Amino acid sequence: MEVRPLDGNSVEAAPRPGVLTGLIAHVAALQARAAASSVMLKSAGWSIGGYGAGAVASFVTQVILARVLAATRYGAYSYLLAWVNVAVLVGKLEFDTAAIRFVAAYRGQRQDGLLRGFLEYGFRMVIRTAIGVALGAGLIAWLLRRHMHPGVEGGIWVASLLVPLNALLPFSSSALQGFRRVPQAQLPQLVLRPVLFGLGIALVGSGLGVELGAGRAVGLNVAATAVALGVSLFLLGRAVPASVAAAAPKLDTATWMHAVRGFIVISAAQLILSQQADILVVGTLLGPRDAGLYSVATQLTSLIGLGAAAVIFVVLPVVADLHARGRRAELQRLVVRSVQGCAALSVPVVVLLFAAGDVVLRLYGSAFADAYPIVLVLSVSQLMAWTIGIPGSLLPTTGHEWQASRVIVGTALLNLALTFVLTPAFGAVGAATATLAAQLVKVGLLRWYAWRYLGVATLFWLPAALRVREDA
Repeated sequence: MEVRPLDGNSVEAAPRPGVLTGLIAHVAALQARAAASSVMLKSAGWSIGGYGAGAVASFVTQVILARVLAATRYGAYSYLLAWVNVAVLVGKLEFDTAAIRFVAAYRGQRQDGLLRGFLEYGFRMVIRTAIGVALGAGLIAWLLRRHMHPGVEGGIWVASLLVPLNALLPFSSSALQGFRRVPQAQLPQLVLRPVLFGLGIALVGSGLGVELGAGRAVGLNVAATAVALGVSLFLLGRAVPASVAAAAPKLDTATWMHAVRGFIVISAAQLILSQQADILVVGTLLGPRDAGLYSVATQLTSLIGLGAAAVIFVVLPVVADLHARGRRAELQRLVVRSVQGCAALSVPVVVLLFAAGDVVLRLYGSAFADAYPIVLVLSVSQLMAWTIGIPGSLLPTTGHEWQASRVIVGTALLNLALTFVLTPAFGAVGAATATLAAQLVKVGLLRWYAWRYLGVATLFWLPAALRVREDA
């Protein structure tokens, strides 16, 4: 669920202690031992803190960048990064998603040889594929540079440098997550990179008086990402146990690649359904300025799912455990609690954006106030996705990734078709409307699939009918 924006911004939402406390207590009560509960609660705290700190750092950085570049050059920068996201999806082969699963499993089963083999094989595959994709995409873009919008062509090759870095960083972070090193997994990618990027913009743009264009801005992003990757690899080296480092590597490529293929299908569809794809369409059909407005709107609305992502990060392992043991009643209660927790963190942010979104947009510059209607439409879409839309995370976790992929692929194609129809007619608001329509269809289908395959309802409360059914 790439969503992970390269440099998304955020404002912290005020949680509702009662609902969140109930969710955490309910999840902790499902653990077999008090020690396991303590570890999970600590991880939850680090997860929420890491997402929050990263969101604040990214928000400040993006405000600085938008004010320095202004709407048109910022749009060219966002357009380049959107293409980088597409290239990274192919380059990393979803080995970052696979790393969470296999590193944790092999570590728990003390299969040191397979763990070392997976890490070495994963790094080799990601490096080779990402570099090949970067060179190929860079060459194609360079050959087509005369047909691009002004300001984009200057950042083609420097954007290509960003592809392998952005492919390796999430793989390293996910491996750390598999070792249950939550702070080490989050801080380089979510905090260090945007902080260094922001400092670079301030130093070069203001301190040295150098005029920043899209290419130079991407170059500063490359430098910040390279440092963050170095730190992440250093932390991963320290996290790998001595027994793993000393073990002879064993390969199970058939199992790894089978899992990776399923993840790639889902991620590719999610990318088409994501707002990054909208930026590409808007930038291509309408121009860099509209792409810049849409990019700022997506960054603001991405903060809606910030707290919910942290909640789901902690809940998913428990979902997998309860499903494997056939404890559907407890799984149903956990899902309801999770929806409540996600809503408690997401709804206040939506209210804030509706009430003061135009004020926040003016922080980027007066021209960005025109993005307010886009923010309103995308806010509703994000709220649906991060509350009753959580079956998109539950289904792959419980072994139903191919069922989920059918829904995600179908709605991704629907979104793409609607975007090409509505954007020329209604501008960037049309692209946002296409995303909202596809999101509503996706959420509805995923909820039905969750009921069909898991026997759980994605609701804000547990109806009396389900409580009677559980008691029976």
